[in-house]
Amino acid sequence: MPTNEIIFDDRSFLKCRFGCNRWGKYWTCPPNLSLTPESFMDAFEKYDQSIFIKVSDPKMGQEVAVAIEKEAMLSYDCSFAFALAMCVQGDECAFPDPCRYPHLARPSMDGYGVDIGKTLKPLGFQVEFDKKGEFLPVWYVMVLLD
Repeated sequence: MPTNEIIFDDRSFLKCRFGCNRWGKYWTCPPNLSLTPESFMDAFEKYDQSIFIKVSDPKMGQEVAVAIEKEAMLSYDCSFAFALAMCVQGDECAFPDPCRYPHLARPSMDGYGVDIGKTLKPLGFQVEFDKKGEFLPVWYVMVLLD
């Protein structure tokens, strides 16, 4: 998907703050992201394409997204490829202690304002929300390509 078709909505950040139990507890979620939303958008505007991956296991999604990021960098001259996937490597994040998985840690899409549902709809994907607050049966990750 061309990156100019990715939809951003500042309300995604509000949903992180007032709807997610990960807020403030993970290195890869707001407000602990060291890159501001404005700095992220400055960098994002330099990307041309994106790949969205649908998975049934969030840990596998994170690992696949990072593997695609690395492959794009090493084999396809996309030196700034960047994955966005919620970190789920451990039962609990080490925050505020140092990250145990810095080689896999990437920020979540909605933490930077991506409206995942509206972005994915033209691709035929639908985001479903779990009313109990548990992991969903379907997860999406994204890799940005330059």
